[in-house]
Amino acid sequence: MQYFYDGQIRRYLTQTIRVFSNFVVKYGDGTLHRIPVVYGDADRQVASLMTQNSTSVLPTVPKIAVYITGLELDNSRLSDATYVGKMHLRERDVNTETNTYTQGQGRNYTVERLMPTPFVLTMKADIWTSSAEQKLQVLEQILVFFNPTLEIQTTDNYIDWTSLSTLSLKDVSWSSRTVPVGTQDPIDVASLTLVAPIWISPPVKVKHLGVITSVITSIYGNFETDNNRYIEGLGMPITSSNTTYTDLLDRNIVTITEYQIQVYNNQAILLGKTENVAPAEISLERAVRQGDNTISWETVFELYPGQYHAGSSTIFLKQPNGNYVIGTVAINPTDPSILQINWNLDSLPSDTLIDSQGRFFPDPGYGTGTQYRNSPGNFDAIINPFNIYPNNGISNLEVGDRFLIVEDIADTMTPWGELNANANDIIEWTGTEWNVVFNSTQILDRIVYQTNIYTGTQYVWNGVHWAKSYEGEYKVGEWQLEL
Repeated sequence: MQYFYDGQIRRYLTQTIRVFSNFVVKYGDGTLHRIPVVYGDADRQVASLMTQNSTSVLPTVPKIAVYITGLELDNSRLSDATYVGKMHLRERDVNTETNTYTQGQGRNYTVERLMPTPFVLTMKADIWTSSAEQKLQVLEQILVFFNPTLEIQTTDNYIDWTSLSTLSLKDVSWSSRTVPVGTQDPIDVASLTLVAPIWISPPVKVKHLGVITSVITSIYGNFETDNNRYIEGLGMPITSSNTTYTDLLDRNIVTITEYQIQVYNNQAILLGKTENVAPAEISLERAVRQGDNTISWETVFELYPGQYHAGSSTIFLKQPNGNYVIGTVAINPTDPSILQINWNLDSLPSDTLIDSQGRFFPDPGYGTGTQYRNSPGNFDAIINPFNIYPNNGISNLEVGDRFLIVEDIADTMTPWGELNANANDIIEWTGTEWNVVFNSTQILDRIVYQTNIYTGTQYVWNGVHWAKSYEGEYKVGEWQLEL
């Protein structure tokens, strides 16, 4: 168990000291004086300060000293150690601008309280007096309260089920003096023995309550289970950790909103179930939604658990490699159908490095041979080789220049020399000829990221076509919000 300390026994002692606070005695001149209460088990440094580093200084009286004399496990109150008491709590929402509570619902929590351990705490209260009259005054004020017990409360925490206890008077020792008294010790000490049934609790578990925002249903055609998991008389545990499912037949994702989204230029808009954006294929043009049904993000946030906070609420976009691109969001104040996104740069995918020989980092041989480009994780522009070619849109060629082409190139196309390349390939100028450094017809099972230097947009190759990396259209189940 990790270290924890909550001062639980200390709180019982503190509350007992407060029980004896604010009692007074009347002096011979008729004045009332409050009796100080101290913790009786002072350490050496404190005791030295109280006596002013001298053995000739006597303690002042009257005074009450409280200290612990015993702590025992209470077997009679032991209960099921595995019991867990759960409480579901709902906070009121807080207006961060005015720092005040609103009438709305805030965060929800589940508190799991583990069974505490019972003990019996024994304490003593020594009452120091200089005369029998002082002792009688003090005891008469105190003893009347134990009829039969006093109730103490260690905390005002609503969820603390051990905050209440009782204080019982077990014994009274009238005097510390012996008869005959003599003249050497003027201070008389009466002792009260107090008993309190207490609990010492382990730390609670606090869980943030959530709402199911998506349900994924998958149907598989086959599964394999480790035979060593067979249990005699019970058969094979299908859901054991060693079960492997194969042949995915169908997968259905249902979310809290059933909306798709389009992400572009640090913004996101909502799309209906049947809406899409065009063009969906690789292009220099901005994708435009097909339809006029604008949807406000405010209606979506109302469906999610928690409270929307501009600049801190977060959006997650699932990438083809299984990772998430993350960003904080804020609704556009002039157009609630637009969600502005501030991306977490550490969550963006890294560009895939491709050398001039077409090898990927960190594959064997990467970087060997002649290299023509210093930045192998990007290309210079996207071009249509029929419309843009050397000396027609491409000028001042430098060694290492790369282009992503959207149409096939055959060796009969004179401006490109003897180059043969397919649409979606990346070609590179070596200074004397064009070479293919990314062959789209051969890279079918690898996710490749490349950045277009001309526009600053990152693209991803998914084995079929290029698409904008984290920008583009996200279908149901591919994005989620956390308010």
